[in-house]
Amino acid sequence: MKKPTPEDAIKRAIKCRQASQLTEAMAILLDLHKSHPDHSTLNYELACTYDGQGMEETAVGFYERAIVCGLEGADLRGCLLGLGSSYRCLEQYSDSVRTLQKGLAMFPDAEEFKIFLALSLYNLGENREAVSILLTHIAEHTKHAETKAFRRAILQYANQPDPPYDH
Repeated sequence: MKKPTPEDAIKRAIKCRQASQLTEAMAILLDLHKSHPDHSTLNYELACTYDGQGMEETAVGFYERAIVCGLEGADLRGCLLGLGSSYRCLEQYSDSVRTLQKGLAMFPDAEEFKIFLALSLYNLGENREAVSILLTHIAEHTKHAETKAFRRAILQYANQPDPPYDH
C-alpha cells in the first residue's frame, strides 16, 4: 500500500476542517508539521485552522512562515488576505495595511483585498480613503439596478467625498 504524502494528509485535514472537525484537522496538521516544518501549504493550512478558531495571534506566525517557505498562487492570495485580516484583528493596523496592499499589488484583480484594506484604513483613522475605496467598489461591482443608475455620482463622491463639490 502506498504511503500517504503530506499533500494527502493536508487534503484530509482540510476536509475535516470543512466538516467542523477542528480537533481532528489540527491533530493531522500538527503531527505532519513535526516532520515538515517548512512545507508552505501545511503552514498556510495551520494558519487557516487557527484563524478559523479565533486564534489570530498563533495564525500570524504560520501565515508568515508559509510566505517565507514559498507559497504561491491562490494559496498565497488567501494567505496574504488572512494575514492582513489577522493583523487587523490584533490591532496591528499598519502591518495589516502593508500586507493587504502587497496582496493587492500581487493580485490586482482580487477585489477582496480592497474591502479589508478599507477596514484597516478606517482603523487607522484614514476615513476618507476607506470610504473612497468602498464607494469605488460599490460603483464598480453592484448588481443592484437602482445603485447602478447612480454610478457616475458615486464615483465622483469616491474621488471627493467631502463638500464643497466641484460640479
